[in-house]
Amino acid sequence: MNFDLVIKNGLVYTEQGFYKLDIGVKGEKIAVLAQPGTEMEGARVIDAEGKHVLPGFIDCHCHLRDPGLTQKEDFYTGTMAAAHSGITMVCPQPNTKPVPSTLEAYMEEVEAGKAKAVIDFNPIGNPLGPREDVQKIKDAGAAWFKLFEKVATYPYNTTAGTLDTHRIYQAFQDCAAADAYCSVHPFDKNFFDAAVEEVKAEGKPVDLKNTRYRWYSDEEMTGAAYQLAYFARKTGMKWYAMHCWMPGYVDLVRMLKERGDMTIVSSMEYMPAIDPSDEIYDIASGKYIFVGHDASPDKEKIWKGIRDGVIDMVGSDHAPHAPGDYHPEDALHTGAGFAMLDYFGHLLVSHVNEGCYDLNKLVEITSVNFAKTFGMYPRKGSNIVGTDADFTIVDMNDEWVITEQDKVYTKTQTIPYVGRKMHGRVTHTVVRGSVVMENGVVNGVPGYGKFITPQNSK
Repeated sequence: MNFDLVIKNGLVYTEQGFYKLDIGVKGEKIAVLAQPGTEMEGARVIDAEGKHVLPGFIDCHCHLRDPGLTQKEDFYTGTMAAAHSGITMVCPQPNTKPVPSTLEAYMEEVEAGKAKAVIDFNPIGNPLGPREDVQKIKDAGAAWFKLFEKVATYPYNTTAGTLDTHRIYQAFQDCAAADAYCSVHPFDKNFFDAAVEEVKAEGKPVDLKNTRYRWYSDEEMTGAAYQLAYFARKTGMKWYAMHCWMPGYVDLVRMLKERGDMTIVSSMEYMPAIDPSDEIYDIASGKYIFVGHDASPDKEKIWKGIRDGVIDMVGSDHAPHAPGDYHPEDALHTGAGFAMLDYFGHLLVSHVNEGCYDLNKLVEITSVNFAKTFGMYPRKGSNIVGTDADFTIVDMNDEWVITEQDKVYTKTQTIPYVGRKMHGRVTHTVVRGSVVMENGVVNGVPGYGKFITPQNSK
């Protein structure tokens, strides 16, 4: 049998478990799963001996800044960085210019992706534009919607609409009418303002180190989440509980899921799972930047929530900024977050060997749960014959350390994980049969990425 791509000798994920199988790909689809030793010829052959072949990772939460803020990142550089860590599809968040809160603006972002992306994508819509456009954006293919409850001027000044609770409630009504999920970053401005006043009262500078952990506390995030949960239940909207990492927030989602009286899916974005130093402000090097941290989460509670199925997905929260955007001495006027994508997939693999969750759970939180929730399964999130040939191939035995000299593809050229010891590595990223990354080298073609939607996944 002749194929365009053959992956042989790997431990392949299937719905029944991992089995040693050979994979034959024709065009963009999985053509056959065969027993090892089956005679198969391919224009390209990957020997995955000793490696695991997973469904392609999907990053449910990243910021690619395209269109409008491309000095920070764009679809090409962002998806190159994603491919570097095994990600085969991304969902860019809606803090762009223009905000994708109208059908026209949403399609402008889609067209940017079609022109530049090297992997597949689905931009997330914003439900705060003309209320009738929520249904139009859903029909155009948006997997779900997101709004920012934050009302700070920077860096959320690109968010459309007035974010009072009544407007949020209306947005939830519109998403419910469109049978769409909506995600929200829970936020309470009273806590935000009080934190600044507390820092000033203590005679300390209002910098990130003194302020950020007070802004994003368990009380602030969880209290806001309770109100959002009520609005979602009241409107009958399917709630995507995003940024589910604070202890009380995890408890809330667990309670709601156990009660089963509303449709809810949750995700934990990656930042709280890492331990970078609060003292890293090395902007001049251009290789790694860290600018402050939220209040310390209960990491074991996060891992337990993932293992128990309370947390359904894990996203990178890739949040790149140009070096000139960082002003850690001024918490009110600085970029926040950093570039996560280049090493995000490798870190998730490493967590398996560190005992945070097992390999089957990794597949669930990186692909299966996303695809099933948003109507793209089995086209995405599976290794089933006839579906897209998306694979993340991993070597679970490779031990290595991230250094300042390691390659990065993000436009920021930054690495927030310098010095971290890794226990596993992504070796190949395959998107619809095309090998876009092999052994750390990305060979992506702008425009290869497709706009994947629930509609074209049927």
